[in-house]
Amino acid sequence: MKKILILPLVLLALSVSSQENLFTLPQGQKSRATSSEKCGFAIVMENAKALGFNETQFENWIAQKIAERRNQLQPDGPPATIYTVPIVFHILYDGNTESTIGTGNNILASKVYSQIEQLNKDFADLSGSLYAVSEHMGVQFAPARTNPSNGYMCEGGINRINWRAQGWTDPASFTSPNTLINYFDATIKPASIWNPNDYVNVWLANMSGSGLLGYATFPGNSTLAGLDNAETNTTAGVVVITSSAGSVTDPGTFTNYALGRTLTHELGHYFGLRHIWGDGNCATDYCADTPPQNTNTTGCPAPGTLNGCTPSVPKMFENYMDYSYDACLNTFTLNQSERCQIVMANSPRRFQLISSTKAASPNPNRIYVKTVNSSVSEASVMGTCPKYTDYTITIGVESNATGAATLSLTKAGSASDGVDYNITPASVSYTNGDATDKTFTIRIFDDAIVESPETINLDFSISGTGVTTVPACGATAFTITITDNDFTQTINNTTTTVTLMNEGFASAALPAGWTTVDAGASANNNWTVANAGTYGFTGNRAYINQGTGGNPPTNSYAANTPADARLYSATINAVGLKDLVLSFSYVCNGEIFNGTYYDYGLVYYSTNGTSYSVLRDGSNNPIVFQGVTTRTTININLPAAANGAATLKFMFRWINDNTVNNQPPFAVDDIVVTGKSTTVESQLNNTATESITSTSGTNILYSADGEIIAAISNPGVSLGCVAATVSQAGNGSSTLTTSTGSFQRSNKVITLVPAVANTTASYTATFYFTTAEVAAWPNATTLKLMKVKDGVNLGSVISSANATIVTPTVNDLRATNGYITYTASFTGGFSQFMLVSSNATLPVSYISFTATALDKSIALNWQVATELNNLGFEVERSTNGTDFEQIGWVNGRGTAIGQGSYSFNDNYVVPGVYYYYRLRQKDIDGKENLSVIRRAIITGSRMQVLISPNPASESFRIFVPGWDGMAGLSLYDANGRLV
Repeated sequence: MKKILILPLVLLALSVSSQENLFTLPQGQKSRATSSEKCGFAIVMENAKALGFNETQFENWIAQKIAERRNQLQPDGPPATIYTVPIVFHILYDGNTESTIGTGNNILASKVYSQIEQLNKDFADLSGSLYAVSEHMGVQFAPARTNPSNGYMCEGGINRINWRAQGWTDPASFTSPNTLINYFDATIKPASIWNPNDYVNVWLANMSGSGLLGYATFPGNSTLAGLDNAETNTTAGVVVITSSAGSVTDPGTFTNYALGRTLTHELGHYFGLRHIWGDGNCATDYCADTPPQNTNTTGCPAPGTLNGCTPSVPKMFENYMDYSYDACLNTFTLNQSERCQIVMANSPRRFQLISSTKAASPNPNRIYVKTVNSSVSEASVMGTCPKYTDYTITIGVESNATGAATLSLTKAGSASDGVDYNITPASVSYTNGDATDKTFTIRIFDDAIVESPETINLDFSISGTGVTTVPACGATAFTITITDNDFTQTINNTTTTVTLMNEGFASAALPAGWTTVDAGASANNNWTVANAGTYGFTGNRAYINQGTGGNPPTNSYAANTPADARLYSATINAVGLKDLVLSFSYVCNGEIFNGTYYDYGLVYYSTNGTSYSVLRDGSNNPIVFQGVTTRTTININLPAAANGAATLKFMFRWINDNTVNNQPPFAVDDIVVTGKSTTVESQLNNTATESITSTSGTNILYSADGEIIAAISNPGVSLGCVAATVSQAGNGSSTLTTSTGSFQRSNKVITLVPAVANTTASYTATFYFTTAEVAAWPNATTLKLMKVKDGVNLGSVISSANATIVTPTVNDLRATNGYITYTASFTGGFSQFMLVSSNATLPVSYISFTATALDKSIALNWQVATELNNLGFEVERSTNGTDFEQIGWVNGRGTAIGQGSYSFNDNYVVPGVYYYYRLRQKDIDGKENLSVIRRAIITGSRMQVLISPNPASESFRIFVPGWDGMAGLSLYDANGRLV
């Protein structure tokens, strides 16, 4: 039974609207003799003795039973029987602030089930003990499936209780362990206990005010007088603090005691185990295979740490009945197992559990969502592309499948399957008798798009009758919300660091927008702003003052007044900024005793002004301010979640109990908050890679050091992973030679390369250049973008066959932010991109040119790439492939971005003759470019007569295309008379 003095560090996040309910400090219960105890076992035993419980007689009785057991079995034998007993968790929550399941102490069912799994591992000797004497305890736990009225429990093993609706006192408000235990045993337990002959009862509650982490009732024997006064039918069971519930794979929130071992420890007491040190200096726990200890253990000592007894031997700090941190507990011993087996076979409210049927489900083949993350972040730490994070969805079956079945998940919601996420496998199968958990892996992709939270709505789809759902338990649908980790970053190549706050408390009053809250409802030990002139400070500062209203104006706190004082900053706008840093000067002494903080400071941040999270160090431990008596400056890097926040706030929190006051308390000054804008990438070979799909918005490509290279939007097809690289770097320009002349290009070249080659993709790209990179041109806003195919040497002659020049849209921010962007749309894959002079030209590049013989004519069709000053095309024809003459003209598009399509029909052709065609493209400035030659021939001899105009009045023309022989022609009027 762990009596834990709860460190306030367990508070991971709190809400302004409910923070007093979420956390209450231990006040007035610090004892030098017992401050390191972690459970209420001693209190329970003293209460039992006061009622007549004879501890010596109990130990004599259990020793006799163990001896009898050993005579029947092999000496020191393992459990002969493994008992599975029903367990129910009574979850106490505050209906005012925790009515939503998953909020505060109203924890998710998945947390309970992970706790049960941890219990079963610990009790089955499956948690990694290295001791030869480790042993299975002979007990396993199954969530109750029916309630005391035999009603089906949709949440197996869970009974949720709104303590406010019951009229109970807030369990967190009790500041005395004795008072809390007495209130539970007299009020809460009798009103909520389920028959202890049928269930192991566990209550989960916030008991932080008392300092208790948990306690359990101790077994007795109803057949001997004086041995059944430790518990009753209205008190039997275990109480633990909610934040300790969890497992190694799904921890709770209590620092160092979040892996579910608190309940393992307390159930050890419930089944007859004593503390390993015997609650005395090298006293006995009545188990010969557990070495004695001079006291309990704190933390996780080094293996081989001595026990402090005579003889001195290594202590077994890994034993669940010690006080070590959860992370290093892994052992029950054989003798401890024997005690448990004797209690299970003989003690009231234990041996009756063996025949309980409450763990048997009326719907043994019911499936349900066992574990799932209801909210996931898109953020991934992977450096490869595509970046993603995998999460597991576990589907449990209450007992086992009763036949064959296939389960798949239907998918809906605002998130796109295959783009934002995917789920594998497509389905899972059950066979008759299958009792295994089934898992789906949901992969959340990390894109480079700024977007709102997206949802994935999932539900069961079952084929077959082997598994089923229970409609009475409500919908099986569940939702996963994907939160975005991207934000629109401010780009500034001139000033990278921005000061967002610089608060020096110039006047003796709270600055505008700052507030204080005295959550401890204390008249003293609150925040004030004044000039106290001590501990290295000069001038005004914010500090904890034991008086009110600055009287007396000293940076000190009273020892007899527990406090929880909070100083909230004004709102800070960090939109567009990253790498946020909080810096301030402080002093904060306070008190720490036996590793437990009693008087100390914490700092929190909020991105919405409502929910606050404690600031942590690089090892993810809360940063505790304590033991500093001379003005010191600290710089704290804020987590990435704060980047780009529009409503960033801070809370400076001072906490003290009601004994001992080591001056000074918390004081802060010169609070500075800075953030950084991103800059344009100029470093050679620095690369950014992102996965880009056809449904993507604008993908911003930042290099590994966070600098921007390019942006890609509106892709016509899914591109997969696209890498943007500064393939050539430098300021100024170099000479570029094309088939039409020599021009200047930027020394900086950016290459876009998809993982899978794509020569037909269309997209819009934006490229970023610094002021220095375009300084070689007097007017950088008139520059054009040139795209050159990959592999083409930029020192060679560039032609229209391997390059395209476009006129981009320019956003000139050099004067304010030190950079300029060029945006254009492209078709035809990815390449090298650079700036070129405004007079740079390339001849028109043909994508295709065909000549197709029709019935009586030849059709010419051609497509060209982006055109620059294209006047048009002369269509030329030849019958020998050498001598060409113009037969037509088609106007060009002038200057146009994107593919252009043209056509021309030659109607003056005859069958049996090969005709040769070419195009003479002409620029506005008179430059020409000849196409390749195409030929076609018409077969057949049918005559076609065309009259123009038709109808005619005085004269008309007759055409006979496709005919070269002699023919007779007769003309008739509308009445059929020969004219």
